Amino acid sequence: MALVGASALLCPALRGNPIKPTPAPPSAPVHVSTWTPDLSLYNYPPITPATTLNAKSITELIHLKTATGLPKYPTPNEWFPLDLYQGTITREQFEQKLHRLYDPFSAFAPYLDINDSRVVIYPAPQERRCAQFVLDFAPPNQPRPPMRWFRTPEEFRAEIHPLGKPLNGLRVAIDPGHIGGPWAQMEERSTRYRGSAPVQEGDLNLITGRLLKQELTQLGASVFVVRDSTEPVTPYRPDDMLPQARELLLKHSSHITSLSAMPPDSLNLVLGHRLIDLAEFLFYRCSEIEERGNRIRNNFVPDITVTLYIDATPGSGRGHLTTANANIFFVHGSYTKSEIADAGMRQHCIYKMVEGSSDIEAEVAASIANVFTQKTGLKPVGYGDSNTTRQVIPGNSYVVARNLAANREYAGPVVCTEPYFMNNDVVYQRLLAGDYEGEKPFNGKNYGSIFREYADCVAQGLVRAYASPTVIAGANNVPTSSGQAK
Repeated sequence: MALVGASALLCPALRGNPIKPTPAPPSAPVHVSTWTPDLSLYNYPPITPATTLNAKSITELIHLKTATGLPKYPTPNEWFPLDLYQGTITREQFEQKLHRLYDPFSAFAPYLDINDSRVVIYPAPQERRCAQFVLDFAPPNQPRPPMRWFRTPEEFRAEIHPLGKPLNGLRVAIDPGHIGGPWAQMEERSTRYRGSAPVQEGDLNLITGRLLKQELTQLGASVFVVRDSTEPVTPYRPDDMLPQARELLLKHSSHITSLSAMPPDSLNLVLGHRLIDLAEFLFYRCSEIEERGNRIRNNFVPDITVTLYIDATPGSGRGHLTTANANIFFVHGSYTKSEIADAGMRQHCIYKMVEGSSDIEAEVAASIANVFTQKTGLKPVGYGDSNTTRQVIPGNSYVVARNLAANREYAGPVVCTEPYFMNNDVVYQRLLAGDYEGEKPFNGKNYGSIFREYADCVAQGLVRAYASPTVIAGANNVPTSSGQAK
C-alpha cells in the first residue's frame, strides 16, 4: 500500500507526547549558536550503567531537574536533550557512522556544517540563518563516555552470574509486533490461504512474546513486555487521527486553496477512502509505535529491546503460498533521502548516532541470527545493500540496517527479529497448529511448536551474546544438509 511507503515522512511529525487530535504548531527553531549555558545550573550528573541499575525508567534518568523540581532543559528546542552527548564523539567517529551506517545515500550533507570541533545542523539546505543544534566533537582519541544506561554484552559478561542463570539481571524489553485481534484487518496483517483459518501476525507475535518472557525469566533476566493483549497500547483511535490525516492530504494536494475552503464534512467526502486509510495508518503505525516507545521509556530501563515479527513474501497478501523460506534481522540505520528530508528523522538519526547502541545491536542481532541458522538451516533474505538497507557485518547477510519505526522510536539498542515466511507451506501449517508440546507431522516431517522454536532461538541468541556459548535449546532440531529441521 502506498501509505506504508510514506510512513517515514508521516510519523516523525507526530512524535513527542501522545498524538493529539489537533496538534500544536511547531516551535520556532532556537538560535543555539548564541546561547551560553550556566554550567553551575546545567551540570549534568554522570549517567552510566553502574549508576542506573536501580532506576525505574529511562524517563526518570534523562528528565533531569533542578533543586526546585523544574526541568533543567532551558529551551523548548526538541534537539536540546542531545546536549547530554556533547563531547562524546569525535569528528572521525561521527563521519564514519554517518556515511557507513546511518546516511549511506549521502542525503544529510546539505543540512550540516562540519569542522574539526563541531557539527552545526540546519533546518534546511537553503536556511542557514538559524541552527537547530550544534554538537561539539571530542578531541581526536579523547571522547568522554556518553550518557548510557544500557550495558554492552562485554560489560554484562564480566559480571558474575549464578549457576543456571546466565542472563541474571539482564534487562530485556519485548515488543510483540503489530496488534492483532479485531485490528488485524485494518493493519493488513490477517491472511488466509486455500480456505483455511486466517493467521493474524499480531496474535502470533503475542504467543511468541509470552513464551520468550517465560524462558528469559527462567534464565534470570528481568523482562518487560510492551503488550499482553490484542488491544492497542495507544489511547487514540482512527477517528482521532482524522484532523492530522486531512492536514497531511491537503498539504500534499495541488488543489490546497480550493479544498481548504470547504467545510470539514464536504472535504471528508472529497478525500474519501484516502482520508480513512491515512487516519487508520496514523493510528496503527505511528501513534501505536510511538506509544510503545513511551511505555518502555516510562516503565523500564532495558539493556536490549527485541521486537518480534514474522516475515512473508510479497504474494502473501494475495493468498499465495510458497516453498521459499528465509530469515532476516534488522538493526537501526540506512536513512533514505526522502527520510532525511524530514526534520524529525534527522533528529532521530543524530540521536541514534551519539547514543552508542549500533555496535551492540549488530553483535546481538548476529548472535540471534546464528542460533536461528543452526536450528532452521534457512538462508537470509537477500537484502544486502539495497535502496533501503545496508549490510552491517562483513560476510553476514542475515543482519541489515534499516530505518524501521520501532528501531527508531525505541531508546537504546533494538534488534528486530523477522524470521520465517508466514506464507511458506510448512510454516503456515505450523502457525495454524498453535503452540504445543512435543512434535507433530507436517508434509511428512516432524516439527516442534514454531512459537517455542522462535522463542528458544531469541533466548539462546541472547545467552550467546551476553553470557557464553551454550547448548541450543531443542538441540534435536539441528538442520540437516537439506536445510530442514529434523
